[in-house]
Amino acid sequence: MGASHRQTDCTAALIGDAEISLWSLAAGQMVKQHSFARTSALPEQDLSAALGQAQVPNTDTPNSAPVLVCGLPPASAAVAVPATPGDLPLTQLALDRWQLLVLPGLQQKAPAGLMQESTAQIAGFVALNPKWDGVICLPGEVTHWVQVSAAEVVSFQSTLTTRLYSALAARLEVPAHWSESALAQGVADTMSRPERLATRLAELRASQLAPEPNTTEAAGLLWGYLLGAELAAARAYWLGQNLALVAPDHLAAPYMAAFAAQGLPATQAHPDRMAIEGLMQARRQAEKAAPAP
Repeated sequence: MGASHRQTDCTAALIGDAEISLWSLAAGQMVKQHSFARTSALPEQDLSAALGQAQVPNTDTPNSAPVLVCGLPPASAAVAVPATPGDLPLTQLALDRWQLLVLPGLQQKAPAGLMQESTAQIAGFVALNPKWDGVICLPGEVTHWVQVSAAEVVSFQSTLTTRLYSALAARLEVPAHWSESALAQGVADTMSRPERLATRLAELRASQLAPEPNTTEAAGLLWGYLLGAELAAARAYWLGQNLALVAPDHLAAPYMAAFAAQGLPATQAHPDRMAIEGLMQARRQAEKAAPAP
């Protein structure tokens, strides 16, 4: 009973730039989910507050299990690529009344890059697709293009596309919904002439200052211009490769539309499921490696 409880009943946490996701797990399946907005610059402080609000059992509770965490700095703990996500070591860390098992991030020297919360999602995708080789695109506050071969992360490239979109969309006052045809037009434009990106954005700004602007078309063009530039920059990653997308719905939609506009088939995977599977896989590996009592 005790060993089974430790293995199957636990809490998993993913720390992003804007929010913290918590999942209560039983037998590896999610039974409850919580999301908390980040309110401080210290992820440890936000995580402690989230665990308290979600009433996660701590070390004062009998048979409490460690909390599995991904996305917790420092960057110095990140593992250099190439690396196998399923073999990354969990680090034990005490946070207030909770014991954490922390999955490290991945870092790269050239081009310089750092992934933290995406590590669990990559590990989960690879665990669920063990023979899959190709490129995983993970949009978020920082978007990562990750080359995977033989269950190993070989290299990755990162962009700030979604941050740029959020900043420019607020400035241009475009709505959340967008025109798919305008997005496809914008993708084609900057795929063929990426050096004109800044010019296209200036033209878009001018069009929004006109009387009765077409805001839905503007939103589509904005996504298209930025995603076209991203696809052009990442061409060496996706060209001729299997492509997978791990993203929440609001980001998956424009990315899938951009892929479709370029005739790129992509496998779509849910980020929460990938993160949970990645953290559980890391725990299973840690338990296998642990010396017998």
